[in-house]
Amino acid sequence: MEDKLRVLIIGASGKVGKEIFKNLKNKDNKSTYDIFGTYYTNQMEGLEQLDITNLPVVEKVLEKINPSILIHTAAITYPLRCEENRELAWKINVEGTKNLAQCCMKKNCKMVFISSDGVFNGKNGPFDETHKTNPLNYYGETKVESEKIVSEINDYLVIRTAWVNDVGPNSRSFVMQVINSLQNGNIFNASIDQFGHPTYSTNLAEIIIELIKKNYNGIFHVTGLTYIDRFHFAKKIAEAFDLNPEMIHETTTDLNQSRTRPMKVKMKLDKLKSSISTKILSLDEQLDSMRNNYHVV
Repeated sequence: MEDKLRVLIIGASGKVGKEIFKNLKNKDNKSTYDIFGTYYTNQMEGLEQLDITNLPVVEKVLEKINPSILIHTAAITYPLRCEENRELAWKINVEGTKNLAQCCMKKNCKMVFISSDGVFNGKNGPFDETHKTNPLNYYGETKVESEKIVSEINDYLVIRTAWVNDVGPNSRSFVMQVINSLQNGNIFNASIDQFGHPTYSTNLAEIIIELIKKNYNGIFHVTGLTYIDRFHFAKKIAEAFDLNPEMIHETTTDLNQSRTRPMKVKMKLDKLKSSISTKILSLDEQLDSMRNNYHVV
């Protein structure tokens, strides 16, 4: 019997990490993989706490677990928080990534890194994997720098995704913001001039796992199929969950925010489509699946 591959998921209690962890733990994968996971603030049973900014601790954990594959999903992902806490954002998003990458290099371990459509400024798209990065905000800058660090490893996989959503009582995703607001009888304002690709965390995890199983490396754009503005996205959420779409009000992005947030990041998925058999879900398919996994009370 072949030895199982040891996989370490950094940030395994987060939106993306949790889905990868759960998927790799299922009956179809447990004979192939030994799965380990870490968290920092969002504690979850079966995970080990890890501060990725502390290199000696990172080295100790990787020495103990000795992974063949490390999947790095941890980051400060909110652009505004990154702008307001630049030192912390750099420490976690860049220095933390560098610490993990150094350990992967030493141990000859594959590193999978979750990046973002925020590496692009949204002008002159659609964007494929070869387009020059040109971020508008500090969050995007930390992702570009991290991609450079990760790409120095012999075996690496960079996943650029966008507008990731999940459902559940503890979720802060855009989908749950709309649901919670409308359930509470509140108006929800959504901008009609911000466009992107909504992506369901469960589908994203399935695709990442297929790319890992097929031993791909390099950069892949992995998002949902649908390209849509936030206003019509919010309307679709309301309709899918039998809530009142009239409670969604159209707004436009103020000038200050539009200077630091890419407004139209359309991603090309040709490379992904030719590489996987997993179905890439449209927005309607994502919302159907979310509805089946979450009951509005």
